[in-house]
Amino acid sequence: MAPKITATAKVGTLANDIDFPKGPQDTVSALRWSPKADHLAAASWDGKVYIYDTTNVATGASIRGAAALDGGQAPFLDCDFNQVSFDEFRAHMDVMVYAMDEGNMIAAASADQRIHIMDLNSPGQIMTLSGHTAPVRSIRWVDIPCVPNPTGLLVSGSWDKTLLVWDPRRQPNPVAKVTLSERVWAMDGSGPTLIAGTANNKLQVFNLGKMTQGNAITPDHIIDKPVGDFPIKSLAVHSGGSFWAAGSVGGRAAFGYADPQKTDKTFTFRCHRVESQTKDKLTEVYSVNSVAFARPPDGGRSGEKIVLATAGQDGTTNFWNIADRQRLQAYPSVGGSITACGFNWDATLFAYAVGYDWGKGYAGNSADHPLGLKLRKVERSLLR
Repeated sequence: MAPKITATAKVGTLANDIDFPKGPQDTVSALRWSPKADHLAAASWDGKVYIYDTTNVATGASIRGAAALDGGQAPFLDCDFNQVSFDEFRAHMDVMVYAMDEGNMIAAASADQRIHIMDLNSPGQIMTLSGHTAPVRSIRWVDIPCVPNPTGLLVSGSWDKTLLVWDPRRQPNPVAKVTLSERVWAMDGSGPTLIAGTANNKLQVFNLGKMTQGNAITPDHIIDKPVGDFPIKSLAVHSGGSFWAAGSVGGRAAFGYADPQKTDKTFTFRCHRVESQTKDKLTEVYSVNSVAFARPPDGGRSGEKIVLATAGQDGTTNFWNIADRQRLQAYPSVGGSITACGFNWDATLFAYAVGYDWGKGYAGNSADHPLGLKLRKVERSLLR
């Protein structure tokens, strides 16, 4: 069922979007915000991860560039700041204790089949992990409660059809391996939930909270064709891990719950399709290159909207209220494909990358294709 496009849905403006300083020399494949500061990491096909400080940003000149992680000639396909969001229950207190977020390390997934990690406190020191036999498509820091000191664990998803779990303190070997049925196209996680979207159009949903020491890591359940017959292009897990969103190459997105008992509540909707004005009335379909949830201001405890952003090959972004199945705001095309997007830790800022997404093959690329990073300040009224 598609979210209703209500008459109150607003058309946003690009006039106030802020340009980042010159940085990536090629398409940005992923954007990730620090969990506790207005620091943004951008993984690029030019073989670097660029890190920016957007604290108190007013203009592009006030965005400060920090050290970049240089991986050499191979493209970076994903990146992530270390972060902790696991819940520890104390039986004698009946309270939930939240571990502090980190955000002092950046890990990047490279086409050179390796993972590169940089400590932002010592930017000249880069750790490299090797274990995959094909390009590493996705990387996420995760929390596995059964493992001592879970703050340092990584999961990498590769085109070699595996997920590897790493403890950087025990390098160079992974501490666990998961063999999948196909290549990893996209991956995301939050809290106990980790989801990998694979090339055979399936979502492999892992509940890390059910693991015990020494147990093999296996999917809690598998969702087949979450966005219909079109392959998965992008994936996001909401803060806390309760639900997910996926985008497809067919101009549609899907929303669902991580709980296997709620798979019947999954729905899809059109978001980057345009009805042609020609006599043939054809539908122009664009890939949903990126999806991103906004973290609720108080963690979702007071029933705010579930706000999801979708960004597409058509150069547009949309903000949706998934809870009410409505589009909140639509933004016009920026003139080139949007390849990645994301909200910062308190959803006051929204960043997106413009570049060529190879949706039309080599013939569609050109030297004058738009390239760059943009920042948009988010109206608080959209979240409440």
